Amino acid sequence: MKFNPPPNWPAPPEGFRPEPGWAPDPSLPAPPPGWELWVEDDVALPGETTDATRHYKQATTTFLVGVAFFLAGSISTIVTANSKSGFYWWGGMVIGLIGLARAFAAYRSARKEGAPSLSGLAKGVVIVGLVLVLGTGIGAATSFISTASITTGTGSCWIVDEDGMAEAVSCDSDYQFKAISEVSSADECPQDLYLEADDEDGILCLEEK
Repeated sequence: MKFNPPPNWPAPPEGFRPEPGWAPDPSLPAPPPGWELWVEDDVALPGETTDATRHYKQATTTFLVGVAFFLAGSISTIVTANSKSGFYWWGGMVIGLIGLARAFAAYRSARKEGAPSLSGLAKGVVIVGLVLVLGTGIGAATSFISTASITTGTGSCWIVDEDGMAEAVSCDSDYQFKAISEVSSADECPQDLYLEADDEDGILCLEEK
């Protein structure tokens, strides 16, 4: 049993536990009708943090952090898909997924300990978060797979940026040039459009789209 001070009494000192035989000061106002001065240990008092409350807050915070990490990782992966550094952004997505898994585990623990179910607004936030995670995750995976399949030999597609640098891109994108053959000398290219091949000894002949 634990002491449950009435709301019209002064707040007791932190950690106050009346000794056996304790009686309240008679000068204190009468407790509200039906008020119990002693309740079971598992009853949550106003302002008291229970395991259910703690796990509920933990689930909320971990979910939001998990979504943020996943979105940061997936969006960065999409943006850097054409560079080798894009691979390293998958770490943010992994951390995000771990966070989401921990959030759902904490929420299940909170529910078992008596925490209320999600309100309408909270359910909406969860649904929006999961939709964003799913959508950006699919986009990141698609971009990464597409980038990994880009070749730089015969049949590859290219664009030239503002600095005059050639970059291989997917042939499903809006490319400018396509490699039609690989030869040993630029003189063999019919349109005088060419790039050095990856092996540095060959030449890629290009044709304009």
